[in-house]
Amino acid sequence: MTDQQEPRNPYTPPEASVSDVSVVLDEGNESFVPGGQAVPAGVGVNWISDAWNLIKPKLGMWILMGIILLGILMVIQFIPLVSLLSSVIMPIFVGGIITLCEKQRTTGEFDLGLMFSGFQNNLGSLIGVGAVMFGITILAVIVMFIVGGSAMLGLAMAGNGGDPSMALAGASGGMMFLSFILMFAIIMFGYALTWFAPALIVVHKLPLGQALSMSLSAVKKNLLPGLVYFIVISIIMIVASIPFFLGLLVAMPLMLATYHSSYRSLFIVKS
Repeated sequence: MTDQQEPRNPYTPPEASVSDVSVVLDEGNESFVPGGQAVPAGVGVNWISDAWNLIKPKLGMWILMGIILLGILMVIQFIPLVSLLSSVIMPIFVGGIITLCEKQRTTGEFDLGLMFSGFQNNLGSLIGVGAVMFGITILAVIVMFIVGGSAMLGLAMAGNGGDPSMALAGASGGMMFLSFILMFAIIMFGYALTWFAPALIVVHKLPLGQALSMSLSAVKKNLLPGLVYFIVISIIMIVASIPFFLGLLVAMPLMLATYHSSYRSLFIVKS
């Protein structure tokens, strides 16, 4: 190191807005990519394998964390009104799990208490993520009932002496199918908007709106990797449910860790 080289603070904020620069964070040999980068389809499988490599050394603690989280969510379901807001609460835990993953990644230590850190840090933004997902889910259900209303009316007519063949044909036809497709598409849009938002809020301290926008941008660039990930993780969850749901003790923490591995795959690059 020479005296002529001026020291530089790697955490000095950029003069331009986050959306106007290619790299806003330089942590050692890693840089943050606003909006995420596009990756090949097969990388979707890597998100799962990377998550497994993270949780495997501390698998027992990850299983314990999964049991605690599942227990909390089950208790919430028995609380009137609060159960309706479980989707609002979940991003708070996801934010805590992201923090936990970062701690284990950088130090090798598993700090169980960090799963609750979202209630102490960035709480408003994390609740905002959940509120957005809750609102989108309500919208999806409303659209399903509006579009599928004619099919339901046909079923009602069949039960009141109408022409069963005509009514059932209409009910089982395109409108009913379309209503479920629209509901699924709207909910998937909600996941695209919110999937990476907790990590961007917790790790990079982005405001809610910017985190949602960057999450959606990253998903749009990586539809095929996302599809591959969705198919593989769904198969894992289904298979894990077969032996009396015991496999979920491992599969659930694995899926939660993919919030972190997928975020790092798209938003973090080696310098």
